[in-house]
Amino acid sequence: MMEHVDWGQWAKGLFFMAVAAAGGGLGHVMRESDKGNKILRWRVLLNMAASGFVGLLVTFLCQAVKLDDLWTGFVVGVFGWLGATVSIQLLERIVYKKFGIPLRANTDRRVDGAKAQEEERP
Repeated sequence: MMEHVDWGQWAKGLFFMAVAAAGGGLGHVMRESDKGNKILRWRVLLNMAASGFVGLLVTFLCQAVKLDDLWTGFVVGVFGWLGATVSIQLLERIVYKKFGIPLRANTDRRVDGAKAQEEERP
């Protein structure tokens, strides 16, 4: 069974997760710092974990559309920096469209609200 495991692909996936996690942690610290808020380690770690998960999903998406590794790293890093909440809301739209599921009535409002929150932060 183990002879079919592509360890190189797993290592690459873990690397992209780490890129997204680093972006998520840095983005969170920058946003909180810009607002003058105290940086809480547990919040940084939570944001890193959530962004790492999103990074794995985005890695799968990039592989599905056959982006090369450099583009995948860039996209994963940006999604990580945006943070898991905003990123998941953007990914929701892709999934809904792919499966022909009508967007919930409030999806656009939620995405716009999340973007506005990010823009409000000095």
